[in-house]
Amino acid sequence: MSWFIKVFSAILAVFIFSSSGDVAAYSPTDKDNMRTSFTVISDVHLEGNNAQKHKAFGEFLLDTAGAEVKSSALVMCGDNTMNGQSVEMSMLYGLINKYNTIDNVLMAVGNHDICPGKHNSGDYDALKNRFIRYNNIFLDHKIDNPYHSAVIDGYHFIVLSSDKDAGIAQYISPEQFEWLDSTLKSASESGKPVFLFSHWPLNNVFEDVWQEGHVGEQSEELYDMLTKYDNRVFFFTGHLHMGIYKNGYGVKEDGKITYINIPSFGSVNDDGDADIQDTGLGLQVEVYDEAVAVKVRDFVNHEWTEFEYHFDI
Repeated sequence: MSWFIKVFSAILAVFIFSSSGDVAAYSPTDKDNMRTSFTVISDVHLEGNNAQKHKAFGEFLLDTAGAEVKSSALVMCGDNTMNGQSVEMSMLYGLINKYNTIDNVLMAVGNHDICPGKHNSGDYDALKNRFIRYNNIFLDHKIDNPYHSAVIDGYHFIVLSSDKDAGIAQYISPEQFEWLDSTLKSASESGKPVFLFSHWPLNNVFEDVWQEGHVGEQSEELYDMLTKYDNRVFFFTGHLHMGIYKNGYGVKEDGKITYINIPSFGSVNDDGDADIQDTGLGLQVEVYDEAVAVKVRDFVNHEWTEFEYHFDI
């Protein structure tokens, strides 16, 4: 059956997107001293009957392919599809398979991907298994669970999930907490920052926006886990469709944790006061020995925004 999925996805990719032309190359701030870089987007919401979203995601992949220095990883932080349907998964992975040039692709789940409701049918286990199956058919980074990790250029990348249908919130099983504990402990031994990705932010980080869309009842337990070891953690989350604020709301530092909201890529951002709330936004992250730079890029229109953030390690 996997061969059929590959062929079907390849055919869909041909019909739903065609290149708009060459994309101008863009460069990091200091490529000679950069240790790694990666690209992060969230809430693509790729939808079967929405040609605009097909085009946007295709343009995003062309944009990343045009970078002078290719990202070491692409992380998609949940709600990758609108309805979690097989045809939408085939569209998503068909486009990735045809146009992506980044070696390491790490996928996180969101509620639209794995939680039954008005956006998708089937039970949680069926949707979870579909997510894992498509990942393992198309990507080099194989997974056994929706939560997973990778070491890339010596840095730990950790992806969290929800282990049951918790609606718009998150549920973390004892097994995932145990795995996270072990993974964070191992990462602390490297002395390097940890890059953590989840669809859901902690409850009191961006509390002014859609509080119901945060982790939920286990937020404090997750925070305690993240602060258990001596890790410098950069925690990237989506889900809120929050957009960009001129005053920097959407980025928050708390001790050794830096929280970074990822604007919605595929649906209009409902909050934020900067003049860039349209779709197509994501983050380009550059890692140096003593600093991390996070730049907001309009990947669809192939241009930088004025917003970037710099953090000491």
